[in-house]
Amino acid sequence: MAQEKGAPIPMTSAGFEALKAELAELRARRPAMVAEVASARSQGDLSENFAYHDARQHLGMLDGRIQTVENTLKRAEVVEETGAKGVIRIGSRVVVSDEFGESSYEIVGPTEGNMTRGMLSVASPLGAALVDRRAGDSVTFKTPAGEGRATVVRIS
Repeated sequence: MAQEKGAPIPMTSAGFEALKAELAELRARRPAMVAEVASARSQGDLSENFAYHDARQHLGMLDGRIQTVENTLKRAEVVEETGAKGVIRIGSRVVVSDEFGESSYEIVGPTEGNMTRGMLSVASPLGAALVDRRAGDSVTFKTPAGEGRATVVRIS
């Protein structure tokens, strides 16, 4: 599920709040990084000043992340309702069964996925296959090893 440039980005309210907190933390770190660049610049010949180049690279990465988070927040569309009861939508908690056993996930927006925390993005193959399904439905989806199959056990 690719996002068009400028299209709204659906996400949970928890994901939206987490991005706002990350943005505040990134902005708080920026002044110290700017000072680090200025300090390294004052150390002489910039062509061989590795501390300066390193500090500029870190500042550039920070600025890039700030811009990405700001743009995501501008386009965010917080999904409050999970839709019809018993139908998988963003915000639904599901239990699915596959060849590895049962797994629990929260279905989240395309920018929120984090499998280690059980957050399954609607942009992932399994997440996309689960949207609009009900308990008892079986889905197929693409995996690096071929086609995967899963059955929806429970939705909450």
